[in-house]
This record gives sequence, C-alpha cells and structure tokens, in this order.
Amino acid sequence: MRKKKLIYILLFSVISISLFAQQNSTNSPYTRFGYGKLVDAGFARTSSMGGIGIGFRKNNTINVVNPASYSSIDSTSFIFEFGFSGLLSKFSTASGGSALKTSGNIDYFGMQFPVTKWLGMSVGVVPYSFIGYNFNSKDSTLIPSSKVYSINNQSFAGSGGVSQAYLGMSVDIMKRLSLGINGYYMFGNIIHSRMSEQTFSDNRSSYTTYSESTLRVNSFNARLGLQYHQPLNDTRDLLTVGAIYEMQHKLNSQYTVQTLGIDTIRDTLSNVFELPATFGFGATYSLDNRFLFGADVQYQQFSKVLFQNKNDLLNDRISISAGVEFTNRAKSNSYIDRMSWRLGANYSTSYVKVNNNSLSEYALSLGVGFPFRTNKSMINVLLQYGGFGTKQNNMIKEDYFKIGINFTLNDNWFYKIRLH
Repeated sequence: MRKKKLIYILLFSVISISLFAQQNSTNSPYTRFGYGKLVDAGFARTSSMGGIGIGFRKNNTINVVNPASYSSIDSTSFIFEFGFSGLLSKFSTASGGSALKTSGNIDYFGMQFPVTKWLGMSVGVVPYSFIGYNFNSKDSTLIPSSKVYSINNQSFAGSGGVSQAYLGMSVDIMKRLSLGINGYYMFGNIIHSRMSEQTFSDNRSSYTTYSESTLRVNSFNARLGLQYHQPLNDTRDLLTVGAIYEMQHKLNSQYTVQTLGIDTIRDTLSNVFELPATFGFGATYSLDNRFLFGADVQYQQFSKVLFQNKNDLLNDRISISAGVEFTNRAKSNSYIDRMSWRLGANYSTSYVKVNNNSLSEYALSLGVGFPFRTNKSMINVLLQYGGFGTKQNNMIKEDYFKIGINFTLNDNWFYKIRLH
C-alpha cells in the first residue's frame, strides 16, 4: 500500500513539473517589466496568514519559506502537499475604462519526511515568477508641414515564468536551534513580444515590425534558514524566531532579442541577469496551543543586480506580513473545534519601475482549515483580496480576488507495526 501511494505521488510530481513549465497564472500588464510578478514562497496555510513563514514551525505542515523548519516533522510522519488557485483581476483607469480577466493553475507541490529524529528533508516545486498579459495601444502623430497623420497600432503580449524545483534539509543543533538549506533548480522561459503597424492617413504604404525577446533560465539558487524556539511560562506557550538569507548571484540564462521588419536583427546574450541578495526575519508566538501570532519582514536588494546587463533598472523590494491562526481544540471530538481559522495581511513595495513611478501592493487574506476525521490530513482554503498599481499618471490600477485550495496529506508511513 505504501509503494502504491509513493508511485501515485511520483506520477503526480512528474505531471506537475510539466504543467509548471507551461503555466500562466496571471493576466497583469505589469508583468511586462522585470521578471514578472514575483511569488513569495509559501503554501496555503501560511499564505492565509499574510504570507508569514520565517518564524513558522509546525510538525504537520511544510514551510518552504524557512528550510530550518523541516526538522520539526514527527519521526513517523510523511507529509505531501499540493495546491491550486483561481484568480479574478479587474483593471481600471482614471478615465473610467475597465476590464476583467481570469486565470488559474497548479501552484505548488511538496513532500516532507524525517531522516532521523533530528534531521528532516523536503522536496517539491514552487513558482518564482509569472508572466501573462495581452493588450493593444493606438496613437497618431501629425507629420510636420503636411495634413497627413502617422497612425501607429501596437500589440503587446507576454507569457511564461520561472519555477523552482527544490531539495531541502534541516538539522537540529542542540535542543532549541535548527539550521536548514533549500537548494533550487530554476527553470522556465519568459517571452515578450510586440507588433507595431504604422499606417498613414493618405493611404500610402504601411510598415509592420515584429520584435520578440526570450529569456531562458537554467540556473541554481540556495536559501539558508535558521530558527530558534523557546517555551514560555510552560510548554503550552512557544516563541519561535527565524531568519533567512540568499546571496546575490548570476542567473545562468540566455537572452535572445530578434526584430523582423525592413531589417532582421537577432542577438543572443548569456548571463546578463542577476538575482538579488535577500534578508528576512520573522517570529511566531503560540499561545495555549490555540492561538498563533506571526510577523515577517523581507528585504531584497534588486537595485544592486544586473538586469539586461544594467544595474539601475530595478528598485529594492520590502515585504511586511502579519497574521493569526485560531484552533479552539485540535484534539476535540467536535469537528468545529478542530477547524482552524486564519487571518492575515501583507504589504510590499514593487521592485520594478514603471514610467519612473514606484508602485506597491497590498493583500488581505482569510483562510479556513478543514481537518480529516480519520488522520492528521487537512484541506486548507484561502481567500485573498489585493491591489497593485495606481490610476494616477495615466497608469492602471489592478484589483484581484484569489481563491486557493491546498491538500495536506499527513500519514504515518514510517510507523512499524509489532506483532505479538
């Protein structure tokens, strides 16, 4: 029976990796800039609490935000998690124009298991960024010394993204301290295209130009994590503090730009992009095994990285998140008492510059955990409302509503039955 379950999980993993390479989980025109929309690591449980995770440490949940948490798993448990979501986005301008877009995909999957009582491991696939947009623009210019207008119709489209297959491990040092590392293999394609058609009001010949840029990523990355947990008053209250770090490094990639028109130009550059140094700190406080309060702050130094071989195109990014979880009685016979209720909020500054404007994003989250009656597994539902951008300076305001569903399958795969 255990072998069959493992085969099913491996089959699902292979299918999910292939879907990750093709997915498109956004429809935002702002993903035209930078690496697209960045996705902070985290599964539905921590995302429902605003995206916290640096100080989050639970033995029944995979926490990819801080790999130091993996050693918290029970010595007989095996955890498998996967999640998917749907997104409804509304785009509006100051002039009153608006549009609705929908999208959805598999978001992530991961497995976690113990190696010894003091060593835990996890493996899975999580997104790094998404690209997805398709829009048109039209403008006209009067040619000097004539009554002829030059009319320019342009269409812009983008798709793809970057995903991360990870392998992580965590080890307990002494009694309260744990250290962890996630090794990532980053893969994916980011494609941007633009078609421009220039016509004239006097019906002279028109000109069409098509340009496309493709970023192919095939690189490695790593995240270090640390957690320290300390009981307070008695064993029912627990304080956990944590930290994460990623170093700045070159992104192994190929960047190809080609233009088709009167002249055809094609150029390919290698390794002209970098990923930023990342610092993060967070803490959670568990009160009476019923309440869990947490907060995180992350800082990414995008202003110091190369992007298309230039180091002045991006801004530093700061993300602040906070959340709370309430479970009345986890071991109660009452199903309502065993359900978990979560609330969170997140605010972050954007790492991209749009027409020299600095933007920000906010999100409010609500989540519910529905436990299985027969084991420690759970279905987690996430509801999130957020906003990005502004209507000022002829820009677009994006408001979105997201619903996510996560399955946490927790089984005693390593439990040995003794026969007497």
